[in-house]
Amino acid sequence: MEVLLIGFVFVGYILIRLMLGHHITQTIKDQRKFQPGIELVNQEKYEEALQYFDPILTKRPESAVAWLYKAKCNFGLGNLYEAIYDCDKVANYDYSLSECYLIKGKALYTLEEYQDAHDEFARAVWFFTDKAEPYRWKGLANYQMNKISEAKTDFRRAVGFEDEDANHYLLKMEGINQ
Repeated sequence: MEVLLIGFVFVGYILIRLMLGHHITQTIKDQRKFQPGIELVNQEKYEEALQYFDPILTKRPESAVAWLYKAKCNFGLGNLYEAIYDCDKVANYDYSLSECYLIKGKALYTLEEYQDAHDEFARAVWFFTDKAEPYRWKGLANYQMNKISEAKTDFRRAVGFEDEDANHYLLKMEGINQ
């Protein structure tokens, strides 16, 4: 009887917290709060978005969301080392913002640091198990490191999510290596 009462009280406590909005994380709050800047990034207005996020990061340097969108801006502007730095900041404050691993991996890949890029894409794959893009990029990194079998496996996984680019790479590889 006592266990049942404790369980009932615990479930009631959780329900009350959910109804009051206490389940909303800081990341979710920041995503809502920073919508104007996020919209600038989505419109590829990177310079304007940087002007939006820089003052936020001065006031709240622990905002993983602000660092993530700053990373997107810097990557979009070709500031690869800054994008990598920003992604490291994201992961320091909220490692679950998995998009940072994909951005960092792309920056490292562009810098021809294929092993490091591969490692970031592997982290992205761990979070994005149901998306093609991390698998495709991981396949590209494997290909650059001459890991043909692993590259094909990654491309096949991406093709499973109907990724036409990965399909192109896979067909090209199979034509070369037959």
